[in-house]
Amino acid sequence: MADWIEVAKVDAIGPRGLEVQLGEEPVLLVRKGSEVFALHGICSHQDMELAGGYAEGPAWVCPHHGAKFDLKSGEAAGMPAVEGIPVYPVRVEGGVVFLREPA
Repeated sequence: MADWIEVAKVDAIGPRGLEVQLGEEPVLLVRKGSEVFALHGICSHQDMELAGGYAEGPAWVCPHHGAKFDLKSGEAAGMPAVEGIPVYPVRVEGGVVFLREPA
């Protein structure tokens, strides 16, 4: 089983998300209430960064063309995206965010 990797402090995650690296992969951290979500950091619509977007209901909105992705599943939740993006397991301990690559 993969190890958990410390990637950020919860307090560093602003309303526009926080992009971190998990190995070679860009990952977008999103804080909504007391929950932290981790999505692949690149939009499936046109390969642009998702950081700088915003949470709307249960989805993250891409700042470039308005594509939406479900925060829990990564599924495309609004056009122009038709393909989902990967999500990553998240663990928060003592105000620190840990990620693990999906199995």
